[in-house]
This record gives sequence, C-alpha cells and structure tokens, in this order.
Amino acid sequence: MSVDMYTICPCGNGKKIKFCKCRDSVGELDRVTKMMEGGQYVPALDRLSNILREHPDAAWAYAVRGRLLLSLREYETLAENAERFIRLQPSNPLALTQRAVAKLFRDDIDGGLDSLLEALTESGREIDSFVLDVASVFAVAFARIGNYLTSRVYATLPMMTTGYEGGAGSMQLLRQLNGSPSINQLLKWLPELIERPDEADWGERYDEAAGLLRNNKILLAQSKFESLRRVAGDEPAVLSGLLSCAIWRGNADQQADCLRALSGCEGLDLEQRHRYRAMSALVRPESPELSVESVVLTADVSDLEQVEMAMTAESRFVPLPREMMDGMRTEDQDVPPRAGFQLLDRDPPSADSLPAVDEVPGMLAVVLLFGKQTDRSACVEAYDVRRANVDEVRTRLSAVIEGAELTESADDSRPIPLLAACNTPVAMIRYQGNRADAEALQAEVEASRMPSMIASLPLGLLGGKSLIECVDDESAKFDRTAVMRVVENFDAIVARDESIITKVYELAKLEPLPPISLSNEQAETVANEDLNRIDPQGIDRPTLVYLLQRAQQVAATPAARRFAHQILESDIPEGDEASQQEAASARMFALVSLVQASTRISDALRWLEEAKGHAEKHGLPTADLLINELELRIQSGDPEGFQRAVETLTSRFGNDPEVMGQVQQMLIQYGFLRPDGSPQQGGPGGGAPVAAGNPAAMSPGGPGAGPGDGGGGSGLWTPDSPGGEPPAQGGGKLWVPGMD
Repeated sequence: MSVDMYTICPCGNGKKIKFCKCRDSVGELDRVTKMMEGGQYVPALDRLSNILREHPDAAWAYAVRGRLLLSLREYETLAENAERFIRLQPSNPLALTQRAVAKLFRDDIDGGLDSLLEALTESGREIDSFVLDVASVFAVAFARIGNYLTSRVYATLPMMTTGYEGGAGSMQLLRQLNGSPSINQLLKWLPELIERPDEADWGERYDEAAGLLRNNKILLAQSKFESLRRVAGDEPAVLSGLLSCAIWRGNADQQADCLRALSGCEGLDLEQRHRYRAMSALVRPESPELSVESVVLTADVSDLEQVEMAMTAESRFVPLPREMMDGMRTEDQDVPPRAGFQLLDRDPPSADSLPAVDEVPGMLAVVLLFGKQTDRSACVEAYDVRRANVDEVRTRLSAVIEGAELTESADDSRPIPLLAACNTPVAMIRYQGNRADAEALQAEVEASRMPSMIASLPLGLLGGKSLIECVDDESAKFDRTAVMRVVENFDAIVARDESIITKVYELAKLEPLPPISLSNEQAETVANEDLNRIDPQGIDRPTLVYLLQRAQQVAATPAARRFAHQILESDIPEGDEASQQEAASARMFALVSLVQASTRISDALRWLEEAKGHAEKHGLPTADLLINELELRIQSGDPEGFQRAVETLTSRFGNDPEVMGQVQQMLIQYGFLRPDGSPQQGGPGGGAPVAAGNPAAMSPGGPGAGPGDGGGGSGLWTPDSPGGEPPAQGGGKLWVPGMD
C-alpha cells in the first residue's frame, strides 16, 4: 500500500510528508507498521536500524523506533535513540518526549519533566498521542512520590485533549486520587487562575502569560509571570499564575511558597486564605509542617537474653506477635530482630473480656531486640517514640536494661505524618470477645481519645506548638484555623465520627464553618471540601443522587451518609411507573452507599439486609449484594451467615459463570480455595476461617499502619495501597477472627 504524501509525517514536525525531509524513506513505513501489528517487534527494530543506516535523516524512523523501544522497556536504547533524534531535529516534540521518558526511567524526574515541558511548548495546536501517553506516565510518577497536584495536572491533560483515545490509565489514576480517604480534599482540585483587576496597567502582559498557560506553553508562561512578579508581586492573579506554573513544573517547594503568599493576600476572602494556608502545608510530599517528630532510643547490651526475660516479666512490655516479627528490618540492621515488644502506657487489663474504654492500653513505642553482629554489639532499639513520651519510655527501658546507656536520636527519616499522629496507638493484645463488641469499643476509644490527641500535636505550622498550647494566642488564630481546615478535610478522620471534629474545634476555641443551604441549581458549583457542610433539606431526589455520586467519588463519607439518608426519607411517588422505578433505583443506590460508608461491619450488614429486601420488592438485581454479603460475613466471623449466603448465591446464580467467577476469586483471596479452585484444607492459614466468639484483639492496623491509612510507610505509590514499615507509626484498631 502506498503512503499518502499529503498526510502529516509521523516524525512529529507537523509537516505533510510531501514537504518533509522524510519523504525519500517513508515508503518503508507501511512495511514496519505491518511487522509491529503482527507482533514482530525485533524484526521491526532491525528494519528500522537498517533504514536509519541508509537514511540518517529519516526522523520518522526515530519516532517509530522510540515508541517501540518504550513499549519493550528498552530504556537505555531509548535514551540513545532520543539523543540522536534530538540532534537531527532539536525542537521536535516527539524527540523531546523520548528524552523525557528516558530520563524518568533513569530516576531523573526533574530533568525528564523539563524535557516534556519543552515538548509541550514545541507542540502545535494538536498534541501528539505519544506526548500524552508519556504525560500519563509522569502523572503516575508524581502520584508515587506524593506530589498530588502535579500528578493531577498531567493526568488531566490527556483527558482534556480532543480526539485522544488513550486516556483510560489517566482516568483510573484520577479515580484513585479522588477516592483516597488519606488524600486531603484540598488536594483534590487544581487551583484556578485568579482574575486580574480590570484597571491593572500590567493587564496586557498578564493576559499574554495566561494565554500561554492555557495553551500548555508552560516554560514561556513562567518566564512572563516571573517578570510580572517583579512589578506586581503581591497581586493574587500573578501569584496564582506562578502557582499554576509550579504545579506543571512539579516543584512542591514553589507550590508551597505561592500558596502561602496567596494566604497573605488580604484582598482575598478570609476563608479562601485559610484554605490556601492549609494547602501550602499539604503540598510538600513529606509535609514538614504537618508531621510529628519521631525519636529513636538505643542501648547496647551485653546479655540480650536477660533483657528479654526482664521485658517478658514486666507487665508494660507485651510481645509482638511472631508473625509480625518475620521479615522485620530497620535501615541499620541487616537481620530481623530476635524479639519485639510493645511498650504500653498503662497496665494491661484482664484478657477474659473486652476492657472498658479507659482501660484500653495505648502503645508508647515499638521495642526491638537485635542480637550481636559482626560489626556491632547486641542492642535494644525503641522506635516511634513521640517527643512527649521520651521521658516515660526512657524510664521504662532503664528499669529493664540495668546499667545500659540510652542514646537518643531524632528519626529524621521517619517523622510521623499528621494522619498517623492523630490516632491513639492502640496496643495489640488479645481479649475474649466478638467482632461487633470490638468495633463498638474501637469507636468509643477513637471518639474519646482522638480529639485531645489531635489538639495536642506539636506542629510546624503552629511554630512547633499544639492547638491547645496556642489557643489563647490571638496572633496564631489564622494558623490554628488552617490546621483545622487540614484536619477536617481528611476523610480518614471525619468518616469515623463527626463528633471528633466538633470536639477538636472546642479544644481549639474556634467556630466550625456553618452548614451550607443550596438550591438544586447550585449543586454543580459546590467545592469538594464543602460537600460535608451541605444541608440536604429541600434538595430534590435527582440532585441528591448527583451529590451522593460526587461524595463517593471524592471520599466525602459524612456527606455521602447524609445524602443517602435524605434519599431514604423521601417518599416513593404513586401512579407514574417510570417515577416509581426511578425512586426505587435511587433508594437502592442510597442503601448500597450506606453499606459502603459504614465503619462497622454490623452496621454494613444491617443496611445490606434492608437493601436485599428492597431489591426483592422492586425486582432489582441482587447478585452484587449477595457477593458483598459473603465478604462481610467472612470479615465478621459469622459461619452460619456465610453458609446461608453461599447457598443463596449457588441456588440463584449457580449457572451464571460471571457471578460464580467473582465468588471464586473472592474465596481464593480469603484462602478458602486454592488458585486451581480446589478447597483449601482447614481454611485460611490452616485454621477455621470464621468462628464467632474467638478472641478479639487490639491491633496497630488502623490509620498509620501504611500509606493508605495515612502512615509513613514506603509501600506502593497508590494512596490506599497496603504496606508500610513494620514498626507501627500510628493508631490501632480492634480486630477479631479473620483479621490476623
């Protein structure tokens, strides 16, 4: 098939083939394309190499070869291809993009981003799909390091480009960023440019810079905004332009500086200034203004066995479960610890039943015992010691390590993030009880202890003081309010119990923001961070469904519950069948939403039963409900309910391969079945999979145990991935059968 000489050349320079230097060699394009479509990648690469030897100026071959090398993950060869491509056409956006992705995979994210921005600057009105593909890769890279605004802007770019069909990955990333309860609501939107004053004498220069920004000419826009800052540096419009450029550049420090400068602009609305100040502390991945110092206490010992025996005999030292010890490492140790203990803040109560709220022990530190190694003595190391607890931990350790010298060092590599520091670290101790009672006790512990814990945290945003310490300092009121904007916009906190935030406001002596009453027409304009403030009274059902969908998408759990309850309170109309069906579907959506928004399994099961009854009454599908029930029965330790759910699923959907396939995958995940579908002997881990009445336990597995729950672990990039470092940094939760 001959090549149409009047199509745009694939080399990326924007010219038609007839007027491009590639015209003498592009006849091979069809042959190479067929090879690639047939999966003959190595022959295609060989053919491209031959073409480049015969036609050194065949830029199209460099362009196609780069795409192929990227898909094959040949990053070293890709870097070489990119440099040769750039020497041939220095301003070619595809060449610059190849260099960008090559640098990224060499761990030079800043250099790669500079090259990608050059590619965007050199692109015409239509951005090549390869540039957009690579923009999505950078979006993932910035999400991995916690630079969420930059991740969002590069994930949004492909979504906003007309005609681009490769945006599925970006859409999935945006769903993850929006749906994460551990990402603050204030980071789930991109700040918009602030309009300039009409009478500004620098208005024309600003409009030119803003136009460049809208056309993705970021490098050119930044130079113009920086020039404007020299003459109008305090203007919100100019600062917002610089902020947008800093987001595109991936520079978290500059983002923080611009946001803080915006928070000082007295011409802006006071509430917007509070939010800018809160965002300025949030945008840095490590959040130095929103983390708590973590101290390590270390002592060399001569007789480790004696120390272990002394700790075992002391009631305040409770052994860590053996399964937690396996694989534990620290940065300074090459081998796992010989033993590990939790140092409690009070004596443990009897294990015969669940304790009272004030008897539940908290954890002051994780204490690890390491044996003698070639280059160092045996030692004891206490991790995750908060500054306020140093003296007590030191005293307790000195009592069981006689004569040893305890050295203290600030664990700069493991500061405790705000989201983890807000939790009372609950010790992991087994008690006789059941899951429902354990969940109820967990909620009581959080509601009683978390407010004072939050209000007592020494934060950099408050100059190293806590909310309580600066409560009477009127000059600190602005920053105190900014701290509250941060805390109340973490769904991982407010989803537990809304009274927690109310109590923190009281301790901080601040007034919470008032509820918002809005019309149906205003629903689309409300900000994500304001969803939890909306009063649902007077809003019609279709608008409530829309708001409920939004609340779910951005993990605004209190709002989701409120909208769902309001939908359930509205009557199903009589007469019109279509209206009745719409109302029935809305009620089903509300019930399922309440299942998903429940923090206790007992509540989730209660709403699920109501949803099943509603579905049966109105002829709505039940397969997903039954699969959900199966999982909840496993988690709640209810063998009878689990068996009933299995029987119902089998009788109704035994001939539906899609439904039964989902059931099989879930049973494999929980360890009931092997991957080949055969039964697992003895259930998960060789023991009973669910057993009501088994011991309950206190476990450091809640927010703070990993990145997904606000911890500081270094697991996968996704905000809610499991993982994290072994010594728990944050709070804990009660758990029962199926969770250990």
